[in-house]
Amino acid sequence: CTCRNPCYTTHLSLSESVTLECQISGHPQPTVTWYREDYKIESSMDFQITFKAGLARLVIREAFAEDSGRFTCTATNKAGTVSTSCTALPNMNKHKQNLTSLRLKQFGPAHFECRLTPIGDPTMVVEWLHDGKPLEAANRLRMINEFGYCSLDYGVAYSRDSGVITCRATNKYGTDHTSATLIVKDEKSLVEESQLPEGKRGLQRIEEKAHFLSVLTIDMSDADDYSCALVEDESVKTTAKLTVEGKKHTTQYHAILLK
Repeated sequence: CTCRNPCYTTHLSLSESVTLECQISGHPQPTVTWYREDYKIESSMDFQITFKAGLARLVIREAFAEDSGRFTCTATNKAGTVSTSCTALPNMNKHKQNLTSLRLKQFGPAHFECRLTPIGDPTMVVEWLHDGKPLEAANRLRMINEFGYCSLDYGVAYSRDSGVITCRATNKYGTDHTSATLIVKDEKSLVEESQLPEGKRGLQRIEEKAHFLSVLTIDMSDADDYSCALVEDESVKTTAKLTVEGKKHTTQYHAILLK
């Protein structure tokens, strides 16, 4: 009774079918048994065992990380027992769909997504990086990692967010990553009409975190409280008191709102 296959190492493609084979000869025909480590493998829906024309075959219908280990094929007849083994290691996590670079003409929403395997690995940790540094949690960022789908959404991406965006996946078998470039054009020169009372001329200059209101001409009647508020949440606002003395002149109100 002989097994002609040498020892070797193979890699499991997680969530896919894996086949292990061994050439066996002997007379009388030997009985074939498969083991993973010290546990005997029984033929089932998950593991299909066949032995025909001297070829012993073990098919793992869907491989998982816990299926890794040393597999042994043992052949036994009256002449004795022989065996051969292989070590099955799972492939490290891999991105099946890479990130796509994005260019924005002005600040606004930005979306990145990728897909990775294995799916359902409890040991896997997914991180998002900006220029090699982990992205810190923020209200304007949303990260999803579900069933092999990973995404990063910026509610609003500013010019300071430009750089290399990386999705890095790590489990006990290794690390893989995919990267893309985010470019957001600087909009410091953007100017919009202000909502001053009718008849007042003014300009509103918008930057990443600041709004500037310039009233081109001003007189004594303009003395008042001026507020800058978020359109989507007027409870978030800042207020300044304007006092007017002497002749007409130009003034500027600088407001910074953070949310």
